[in-house]
Amino acid sequence: MRIKSSLLSIALSLIVFLVLQSPMQARGEGVELSDGVVITAKVVHIDYIDRELGLLGPEGNVVYVEVGKEARNFDQIRVGDMLKVTYYESIALFIGKSGEMPASSSGVVAARSPKGDLPAGFVVETDDVAADVTAIDREKRTVTLELPAGEMVTKKVDPAVQAFDTLQVGDSVNVRYTEAIAISVERP
Repeated sequence: MRIKSSLLSIALSLIVFLVLQSPMQARGEGVELSDGVVITAKVVHIDYIDRELGLLGPEGNVVYVEVGKEARNFDQIRVGDMLKVTYYESIALFIGKSGEMPASSSGVVAARSPKGDLPAGFVVETDDVAADVTAIDREKRTVTLELPAGEMVTKKVDPAVQAFDTLQVGDSVNVRYTEAIAISVERP
């Protein structure tokens, strides 16, 4: 679930757009953009030897998935059970002084159901990244960021964005990317 380095570069190049398109007015304020989805599928086939499930999705299609050894309660699943997958991601952004990062630290939290229960578990991961403002062209309304790997990205800022007027060289554009997934098997 870790954000890939190429995705990180793309995400950081979008930071300026996301942060500076937000309604932030004062320095140090931030914005969080989030989205989540819940998908429920019915178990229609089980291969206990190869650890494979056939799942009937909400669109009426059947998808076959291989289940890893981490799902220690795989043998508790029965045809007719419902598999519920909840996925959530958010990006929290703010402008601060160089080196300033969100208060809490990055990390991963994971848990799974006790042995003998129906399979369930979740993983939550957060990553903090900062990009420094190295140049601002007020006439052209552009800002240049130095990404963690040293790559420079210049982006145009819409005239409606009020936070642009308070941005200064040396500021840091910070992002906290959070991704979470929970999976559970439920009896109807």
